[in-house]
Amino acid sequence: MKITQINRDVCKKLRVDMNEAIRSKLEEYGLEGEFLNGSFDSELVTFKVDIKIAGAMDKRDKQLSSSLSWYVKYLAEDLEVDEEEILNKEYSEFSGDTNWRRSTYYKLVGYNSKAKRYPLIMENTKDGKRYKFPESFIRKRSFISSSRELREEEFVA
Repeated sequence: MKITQINRDVCKKLRVDMNEAIRSKLEEYGLEGEFLNGSFDSELVTFKVDIKIAGAMDKRDKQLSSSLSWYVKYLAEDLEVDEEEILNKEYSEFSGDTNWRRSTYYKLVGYNSKAKRYPLIMENTKDGKRYKFPESFIRKRSFISSSRELREEEFVA
């Protein structure tokens, strides 16, 4: 098939075909990659190409991870708990119904510093899907660390 003019449908087809064509060569080198968004006119198409080491985090995941470490330090100081306690805790979402339902458990995996309403990136522990949550989701869950209990007992005595 010879292409005489470039349009949206041709770009979609090209991207799919090019991704299939480079997949085996990238695997040979231990890499992952794909053709991303593109821009085109009637004679030229330009694609973004993303190639990384297999299993490595992409740019967005790295950004969320570095923001998460900053946020966890801030939150740990604010709530007076250990950073590991925030990262390792599984947070449950309880519906509040009188009916017995299984709670859904989430783990904190990222923090989007640019998002005002839903900055937390939480991962469902069952299926691995990621969801956005407000900061209040973590703040409402109780944190009681052993170090905090000891400090409170010192003030009581």
